[in-house]
Amino acid sequence: MRVLVTAGGTREPIDDVRVIANTSTGRLGARIADAAAAAGHEVLLLHGVHSARPASPAVRCEAFDASADLARLLERHVPAADAVLHAAAVSDFVPERAPGKLSSDLPELLLRLRRAPKLVDGLRALQPAALLVGFKLASGVDEASLVALAQELLRRARLDWVVANAAGRVGEDDHEALLVSEQGVAQRCRGKEAIARALVGLLARPARAAGAT
Repeated sequence: MRVLVTAGGTREPIDDVRVIANTSTGRLGARIADAAAAAGHEVLLLHGVHSARPASPAVRCEAFDASADLARLLERHVPAADAVLHAAAVSDFVPERAPGKLSSDLPELLLRLRRAPKLVDGLRALQPAALLVGFKLASGVDEASLVALAQELLRRARLDWVVANAAGRVGEDDHEALLVSEQGVAQRCRGKEAIARALVGLLARPARAAGAT
């Protein structure tokens, strides 16, 4: 199976030298890519420029920086994928880029941000028959609310599964995640290795028929 994994965070330029970024490390995506390759799948990892890399030499890698870079890579590669596991942390807002380099002597700096496109929402149109897995990270919510947010994403983007995570519980061994379907929580995982194994297990399931919703 041809598996596409995205991982790590985007960096959105403020000017020629400054960026807005997030705290995503890309470690989970790299683990997923390694696990999928070990299971015999053909794996392409799209990763942030400063994100973790897979250990397996069998995983092909391409880097992205800003969300616009990732969007172009998805348009190029998703149509050929049998499964897409979209773990990348894509910026929700993008600054209006200033020309050149803003002066460091300014007493304060005000940024105007505009909403960025939700790249996950376009995956189904790029590959109607693919197995699509999205990721939802929330903070300060209980489990019921986290599951509801995951199912909202699942329905909106026409995904097959969503991995629901709570901020503050995403370490290497204590990473807690819920594998959520339309019916609710299908599996609970603890640790990045366990999450990766659970997701690779989904790849053995039949792909949806083209044109299904």
